[in-house]
Amino acid sequence: MMGAGKSTLAPLVARVWGVPWVDLDVRVGRIFGATVAQLFARGEPQFRRCEREALQLLLAEPGLRGRGVVIAVGGGVIVDPVNRATIAAAGLVVFLAVPLDELYARLLAPAAREQRPLLGGEPSLMRARLEELLERRRSAYGEANVVVDAGGSPQDAVRRLLAALPEA
Repeated sequence: MMGAGKSTLAPLVARVWGVPWVDLDVRVGRIFGATVAQLFARGEPQFRRCEREALQLLLAEPGLRGRGVVIAVGGGVIVDPVNRATIAAAGLVVFLAVPLDELYARLLAPAAREQRPLLGGEPSLMRARLEELLERRRSAYGEANVVVDAGGSPQDAVRRLLAALPEA
């Protein structure tokens, strides 16, 4: 889910394990020459196609298979059944669970709102939109191999995450 800390925690876990990490949203931007917000402006279906293609290209890269790597994917990528199967076939899937109130607080910053087109940028509507997205995605998130409480500080979340995961 957006605001759960994927882009913050992924490099921290990767550093502990001594492996590379990739932020899929950054990869989408590089491949398609546009930010997530710019791609979303062309419509969510267009963005999701770009996201799926970037994921497939990433996982097909020579040398990636069989090598430890941490991949931070956007909160909506896992909703697509094809993406979910692709990710599950590639490795362990982790869902970073954060209470709704904390997600809301994290996403109130103007920079956070600008980077997340699904929220619409209007603070008065954000909480309801977050609730709606979380409910719509709940079953997909429930298919994760590991669910970790990612609330609180990044350091505490990383400790819980590392304790829940097998060694790399």
